[in-house]
Amino acid sequence: MAEQKLTMKELADRFSSLEERLNRIEAQLAAGARAVNPVRVATHTNTDEQEVEFSNPLSESKVFEHGLAWIGSAVLLLGMMFTMLFVNNAFGGVTAFILGIASAALTFFLSGLLKKSLSYMAFMFTICAHLLIYYALLRLHFFTENPVLTNLWMTILLMLGSVSFLWYKADKAKSQLMGFIAYFLLILTALLTDQTQVTLALFVVATAAVLYFLNRNGWDTLLILSIFMVYIGHTLWLIGNPLMGHSVGAVANPQFNLFYLFLYGAIYSVVPFLKQNGKISAEVCNATIILNSIAFSVLLMLIVLTFYTKSYIFIFLAISIGCLLYAILLNYKVDSRFDSFFYVNFGFMALSIAVYGNSDLPGSFLFLAWQSMVVLAIAIWFRSNLIVLMNTALFTTILIAYLITTKSIDSYNISFTVIAIVSARILNWQQNRLELKTGSIRSFYLVITFFVMLYTLYNAVAIDYVTISWGLAAVAYMGMSAILRNVKYRWLAFLTLLAAVIHLFMFDISKMGVGYRIVAFIFVGLTILGVSFYYTKKLKSGKTEEITHG
Repeated sequence: MAEQKLTMKELADRFSSLEERLNRIEAQLAAGARAVNPVRVATHTNTDEQEVEFSNPLSESKVFEHGLAWIGSAVLLLGMMFTMLFVNNAFGGVTAFILGIASAALTFFLSGLLKKSLSYMAFMFTICAHLLIYYALLRLHFFTENPVLTNLWMTILLMLGSVSFLWYKADKAKSQLMGFIAYFLLILTALLTDQTQVTLALFVVATAAVLYFLNRNGWDTLLILSIFMVYIGHTLWLIGNPLMGHSVGAVANPQFNLFYLFLYGAIYSVVPFLKQNGKISAEVCNATIILNSIAFSVLLMLIVLTFYTKSYIFIFLAISIGCLLYAILLNYKVDSRFDSFFYVNFGFMALSIAVYGNSDLPGSFLFLAWQSMVVLAIAIWFRSNLIVLMNTALFTTILIAYLITTKSIDSYNISFTVIAIVSARILNWQQNRLELKTGSIRSFYLVITFFVMLYTLYNAVAIDYVTISWGLAAVAYMGMSAILRNVKYRWLAFLTLLAAVIHLFMFDISKMGVGYRIVAFIFVGLTILGVSFYYTKKLKSGKTEEITHG
């Protein structure tokens, strides 16, 4: 028992050790509390929520900041315009102009003050200030009984100066919205001049400005919208410019407006090169080309129907030549098959209209059919499967239209037959260049050849010789099969012989004389036996590779 008793010194040592342990525990607890600070956690959570909120375009912050800035700015702008109208009626145009310029200056000043704290509202104030300047200048001459400036051109120059200043600010701020407003005001100014050459020239300037800023800032939305606006503006001019109070009706003289229309189309056609340089995406480029062609075609149709109903051939011929030359340029300079494909087809469409105007129907069918051979040659040159497909569809459409609307003409029938079979041969010859992995298009041309050949011979020879002529055609197909080592022509021979046999038994027996009937039966029978003999003896004896050759 005495050995288990602790001395005072040992008790003091143990209390000291226990106190050190407690101090270490308290220090660890304190460090843990600082690591998991509830205030810091709350702050971090709120920041994340704010980031998510601001990243959502439909968030409460976006709606209140941007939406109310738009609404408030629009209301303020209208209020200032109404005030200027009131002052103009009460004190005259000079006072109203001074008020408008002073209001714009004040708005610019407020925009500068709010630029750091409320950036979007400051941006909207800047737009309002530019619109106030333009409106104040507009009221100096237009839409007022007592204009301050009676000189139209002085007013137009001042308005163009304000628009140029807005273009400059839009470019500096990299704001596509401001760029769109500047473009709209430029189109409006062009219409307000009410002078054909100035109006249309300003349309060209506006179109070129869009392409300039597209290349500089990538404003692709403005590019798409501008297509609609410039062609609508030209249409407004064409119907008499009702914006200036004129009655709606076609203008009396063309006044070289077709030249300006060509300039719009040519300027927008530059976009493939901007795509090649990475300024816009392929989707925007394709949309621009398609929309431009549609708008151009509609407006061109209106102009032709108004002024050139008897002299449109050279217009479409010029369009055709221009599009084909441009397609060649694109084929070598731009890495895109769609661009050259589109302009080739648009060019040949224009050429078709020119051919129709020169030959009318049915004469134009023959020219259009031979034109398809030219298209096919260009498709091979451009290595474009799309042009091949489009050409096949157009050739088929022309053939069907001819068969439905026109009585049989031997020279036309022969032309369609020759074109079909030559097209099939060209596609087979150049299949590697065109990268056509299947023979479906070539087979389609051969199907056309089969039917058109029967139709041609049926109408070209006397009724007693139809069966014999079809039999000779079958022999010709077999000869081509042997020369070209192509199984498809043997199928043509077989089907043609089958058609000859059907015609022989269904029509010739009852209608032909005895002599013609004997000749027909003997000839067809010998032809069938000869084909069978050739196939059996020649192909089966070591030339079976021809059977599967396409």
